[in-house]
Amino acid sequence: MDSDEMRHLIQNFSLDRCERGSQGFNRILIQLFGLLGHGKSSFINTCIYVWEDQEFKNYAKSLGIDGGHTKDRLPYKLTENITLVDNRGCAKMDEREYGEIYAQLGNLLPLGKTVEWAQGFGLVERITRAEKEIKSSDFIFPVFIHSVRNEITLQEKEDLKSLFHTAQMLTGVFPIVVLTRKTAGSLTATEGIFRDIGVERIFSFENYTQEDHMKTRGKHEELLKFLCEVIKDVQFHVEKIPRDPVKETAERRKFVLNYVHEADMRAKQMEEEKQKAKEKAEREKVLRQQEEEMRRQREREEQKLQENLRRKQQELERLKEKESEEQKAKELQAEKEAQGAKKPNRFLSIFKSKK
Repeated sequence: MDSDEMRHLIQNFSLDRCERGSQGFNRILIQLFGLLGHGKSSFINTCIYVWEDQEFKNYAKSLGIDGGHTKDRLPYKLTENITLVDNRGCAKMDEREYGEIYAQLGNLLPLGKTVEWAQGFGLVERITRAEKEIKSSDFIFPVFIHSVRNEITLQEKEDLKSLFHTAQMLTGVFPIVVLTRKTAGSLTATEGIFRDIGVERIFSFENYTQEDHMKTRGKHEELLKFLCEVIKDVQFHVEKIPRDPVKETAERRKFVLNYVHEADMRAKQMEEEKQKAKEKAEREKVLRQQEEEMRRQREREEQKLQENLRRKQQELERLKEKESEEQKAKELQAEKEAQGAKKPNRFLSIFKSKK
């Protein structure tokens, strides 16, 4: 299809025209989700700019390359039957943050309101409080946004695989992937990673921005192809599979509430285990310190004992030397006395000679 044909398909799409009818759905809710700062808001600006084909405006309040400032779940109406949703991104991929992602992705939190990132009971309370505001008539279509400049680690790849399969279970649709900033890294390698985890449809863009919104045919056509692909996928799921929006919403709510509860319990258990490990480490540290102090005390006592033995040895040696000197002196005196006894009396000799 050329651009005009794609525009006609998008503009005139209606769920009522599907083979089974709308089955209770009245619009497509294209749910954008992903990490902070990967270009969700910029992608929405690009979609609106291409669709309206007028002056560029920063509708989604994108802050350019830094990004990561969206705090609300904001809807942007593209046509009467298609709405884009800029969900608040998560800072990292972990089990507790997934609860918030699933609550947004499952359309269990109200549109147009600030998302106060919460876990455990706080998130359960928000989901319960929002129940009356949620429309079951929205056909949820998940679209994952990822910036090519951010490399994906092996662990993140496994996390994404789990995230995508849960998103499919929640919505009935396996996510489409939109790669932004496609010239900022290895596009081929990034596409390969997503294909490895089962993604069939991948679109890559350089988003239009306030600084660079010169229209190009390539960007326009790729964006229109993306929207047409969403429509075709929605038609497939509505026409081929019997759907019950009210029941599906209730099942999503039940799944997410159970997930949040179990994740919170696992997180608390991990915290307890970490605390126990910390306390054990502290006890072992104290024990090592005590053992070290005892070792040093033994060394000091041993050193003191050795020093006493050394002094006693020196004292003994001095006594022996003194005794030896005294003995020598006695022997010398005795020798002198012996020599004196042998010498003749001079006066006696003289007397005898006179006589």
